Amino acid sequence: MNVTFTRTAERRYRVSVEGLGVVSAFMEPAPGYDARLPHDLAHFVVESEIGIAGGVFGQLAAGGHANTFRPLGERPRSRVAKRAKRLATTNRDDAILSEKVVGIVCRIWTSGGAAPVRDVDGVAADDLRRVCRAFDAVSAVWSKLGIGESMTLTWPERLGQKPSRRARRSRS
Repeated sequence: MNVTFTRTAERRYRVSVEGLGVVSAFMEPAPGYDARLPHDLAHFVVESEIGIAGGVFGQLAAGGHANTFRPLGERPRSRVAKRAKRLATTNRDDAILSEKVVGIVCRIWTSGGAAPVRDVDGVAADDLRRVCRAFDAVSAVWSKLGIGESMTLTWPERLGQKPSRRARRSRS
């Protein structure tokens, strides 16, 4: 799945997704604009680096809409809408973890590493530091984009359409 982040105005951005088995969709305006690292770009990095398969982007890769994206073109068929709702419900814990980790890592990153780094909900402090380094890399590209310019990232295949560990556990 390809995820494109487009700077659409001085303080606005759009996120769009497309790929095989994915409902092509977009979110505009996307929340939490930041000149260095918008909120949903932070989600992409956290979820892909840590392996949160049931977060926003994992749900999109599995054919959902994560309760925030709108399909391009026609309204989704009932079957697609039901799948999206099921994915959001099944992966609720991953979505909550993603939001929590994004908040924590953003605080660490914006403090320049001065904020304390501790394990959180099964995510090791070393992983949080690695995400901060990944934030540096994507921020270096994002912060140079002009209005109308985009950057496209590819969702890791290893996190494709498999339910997350937490989702599998909760169904047992």
